[in-house]
Amino acid sequence: MTTYMELDRCQFLCSCRRTSSLFRLYFCRHCLAVRCANCVSHEVDSHYCPNCLENMASAEAKIRKHRCGNCFDCPSCGHTLSTRATATMLPKPDDPSKTMAQKAYYLTCSFCRWSTRDSGIPDQRQSTGGWQETPNPHAKRIAELIDSYHHLAVKEKADREWSKFVRKRNYMILLERYPVLNPRLRRYCSSSWTTTNREAEPAKKVNIPAAEAPEGPVTFDLDPYINQPLQLEKITTIRQRHLAPQVQPKLTAQLQPHPKCLVVKRSMRCRTCEHNLSKADFNPSSIKFRINLSAMYHVPELRFILPPPSTGAADVQAVPPPQRRTSSTWSALSSGRLVHYDYAPGKTQQITLTICNPAHRVTTVTLQQLTPEEEACYLGHLVLGSESTDMSPKTASDACGAGTQDNTPVVGSAGDTNSDGPKDPCFSTVKLTLPPGEIKLAARNAMAEYDENLPASLSAEGQTDPKVIAFRRGNKVGINVGMTPLSNVRFPRSKLSLAPVFEEGQEDTPPISLEHSLAPLRAAVRLQFDYKNVTTSLLSEQRAAAAALLLLPRPLLRSRVR
Repeated sequence: MTTYMELDRCQFLCSCRRTSSLFRLYFCRHCLAVRCANCVSHEVDSHYCPNCLENMASAEAKIRKHRCGNCFDCPSCGHTLSTRATATMLPKPDDPSKTMAQKAYYLTCSFCRWSTRDSGIPDQRQSTGGWQETPNPHAKRIAELIDSYHHLAVKEKADREWSKFVRKRNYMILLERYPVLNPRLRRYCSSSWTTTNREAEPAKKVNIPAAEAPEGPVTFDLDPYINQPLQLEKITTIRQRHLAPQVQPKLTAQLQPHPKCLVVKRSMRCRTCEHNLSKADFNPSSIKFRINLSAMYHVPELRFILPPPSTGAADVQAVPPPQRRTSSTWSALSSGRLVHYDYAPGKTQQITLTICNPAHRVTTVTLQQLTPEEEACYLGHLVLGSESTDMSPKTASDACGAGTQDNTPVVGSAGDTNSDGPKDPCFSTVKLTLPPGEIKLAARNAMAEYDENLPASLSAEGQTDPKVIAFRRGNKVGINVGMTPLSNVRFPRSKLSLAPVFEEGQEDTPPISLEHSLAPLRAAVRLQFDYKNVTTSLLSEQRAAAAALLLLPRPLLRSRVR
């Protein structure tokens, strides 16, 4: 399911003009706009340990340096350490000649078999806590720098606040030029409280302590590198040293268990209307959300289905064996690329667009391809870069086709063009023949996931023309769309962010002539849907009112009979 949701074939444009997948976006039902993680406000709700689920306040987490005091990570492989108990024989306090068994605890890793005994750390008498952290030799220097820069920040803030005030003009110049005022008024004008008074005490100068270099050179012993044999298994890796920056152990015998980092539960808020878009439950063991306005639960999902290529007319690369996705990587599974030779400029091919309704109500959807002017305005920065964000549509469209006369032409789409505006799109490469009317999507039903033969009452009443509707299955509908690649668009191939490239690790690459003849198939489509659905909401309100009229008189009648 994760692989299915991580497919980035269909990108949605956020309100901040960034593209992202549907499952990474949020839908603000107050602004009726799509938001991404970059255009929302992130707020930390709580800190907790992912291992023991201990919840703590922000002040306590700051004192603990955002670390858990009971859980530790393995310094060798990074997995969570587990506590093991063992029995040790110790002499009795009253009779040292006799021994008694007492429990002792140590930490061990069940993955790489590292334990605290390998580093010479003594066992503890208690199962939780008691593990002393290695002191940082540079803690004093770091504290001095933090304190100095804190005072410097306060001083700079006070200077900025002082610069905002406008000083009042002194009247001594007028008194010297026109000495007609009496001595009392002269003393009043020259008094200190008639002018702007700054701080009584001047700001102290902040002195940042300078680092002191050692007087003599650091001694370097060459004997371990020349006379002694090199034992790589006893030397730590760069990653192991970076996990402990305060000590940076060089040998594996110097490794220390690392306290586990705390994780946070955050809430996301819309910056425009300041309403919550996502808010998790306060309980660390709960995975539920109090508020979850993810776009995948409100915005219809759009996907496309390409017809299979004709036999002998497609070049399919060998698909490598399936790979297992791990939690430490976000890379997509490598797959072979399919090259269609049937798609030629000016030749119309039939594809299927599938629209899935995630809401529990009937939704009406309208599809429309963007015009070249709209593409230059909204999508020009994806081709030209961030510098085209402030360009006008005509300037952005002209820049898309500038400097590309020598490049191989790539297919493109042309929408409804104006004689005054740009004629060629800067982003799309195909022209889509979309249905002009509205398309009704049935409400989401859990039964549709298990039974495809649903009754007719559960289906939305809409178009049944087979030329438009390919299939209807529950809350999903397939639309027949004509796709025509065009060859009248030129733009720099080096700036194509969505051009098809080979996956990493594939050694077989096509020849240069074939690579230059390939072109991506993409189009910019506007998807409009009725989120509030006035008709459905009115019907539901009427049904609720009718149910209330039927239910309210019953207890009144019974009370009268009694």
